[in-house]
Amino acid sequence: MLKHFMLAAVFVLLATQANAQEAKTAEPSRSARSSDAKVADTSKNIVPLKVTVVFTEYDGEKKLSSLSYALFLKADESSRFFGKVRMGVRVPIWTGGKESAVQYQDVGSNLDCSAQVAEDGKYLLDLSLERSSIYPNSSEYPAASKPEERPQPLVRQFRANLALMLRDGQTTQNTIATDPLNGHIVKVEVTLNVVK
Repeated sequence: MLKHFMLAAVFVLLATQANAQEAKTAEPSRSARSSDAKVADTSKNIVPLKVTVVFTEYDGEKKLSSLSYALFLKADESSRFFGKVRMGVRVPIWTGGKESAVQYQDVGSNLDCSAQVAEDGKYLLDLSLERSSIYPNSSEYPAASKPEERPQPLVRQFRANLALMLRDGQTTQNTIATDPLNGHIVKVEVTLNVVK
């Protein structure tokens, strides 16, 4: 009888240890599944966006130029993601002196944009725009002329900081500026698209 009792106790002890071992191995897989679910939830909330910015210059009703830039961003509800575009050229400017010194100035376009998911299917865009250009014919000179006789280039600058609330596929024309020297009008259009 004692032998049967001891044998039963051994079986109960072994079964208890086996159950404890199974619980330990099942615990990491449950936590792994819950962390996978969290990653999946996070990836569902991230929205890839394409923001297109177009600078258009007019002389009265006549369109003179149109420059388009695209930034690819991602947005979610909890954080901001930044995109940047830098496009331009370094222009030599003669500064004079005995050494015939030359300085270089960056001329072109700089765009910085952040996006965040807002309410009702809208997205909040914070845009910082900077565009500089050389006035036509302001830096043309004969190749043989001396540096001090060359006309210095005139550099036009445009800067804007915009806070926009846009839906997928929406375009807004939100900035209009007039050049004080030649009266040309610069318009900025921004389009937001969800990348699918």
